[in-house]
Amino acid sequence: METTFFLKSPEDTMLLGRMLAQAMCAGHVDRLYLRAPLGGGKTTLARGFAAALPGGEGAEVASPSFTLCNEYPTIPCLVHADLYRLPEHSRLPEEVEDALEGGGMLLLEWPERLQEDSLDRERLELSLEPCRTSGGKYLDKENKTCETVRAATLRAYGDNAEALAGRLLPELCRRFSG
Repeated sequence: METTFFLKSPEDTMLLGRMLAQAMCAGHVDRLYLRAPLGGGKTTLARGFAAALPGGEGAEVASPSFTLCNEYPTIPCLVHADLYRLPEHSRLPEEVEDALEGGGMLLLEWPERLQEDSLDRERLELSLEPCRTSGGKYLDKENKTCETVRAATLRAYGDNAEALAGRLLPELCRRFSG
């Protein structure tokens, strides 16, 4: 299952993160993979995601580019990992596996760095790609306009993820229509 919708502002990106977190908690899906270019809105989405989880209101969400893995004091625990610095065809780093041992949710940036057999079978994947249109705002800069918005494509893998996406997509398309 796959669908594309449009994010026109940082607020849209944060709202999408909140919507995904709430739906994933209710839908028994705990893996979200993010694909986007550098500066593509991944951390902004992660901020909205963490804020929607109990205990996440005060979480200081930052890009884990240099730390590889950040854990946030949410319920369930949110592990935010960034594989950008790993070579292609890597396995999930032990640090990330250790952080997930007790359960929790994984928000994984740059999943394309993983070996195919390391991908979770049950997951949502979100791709954020810039596209030209009028009236958008820079996604990570407040009060600045530009001609670029993000096309957000959501893909579901696994039975639970597909069922969750089926329930969530009508609201996403209504809220973020082109």
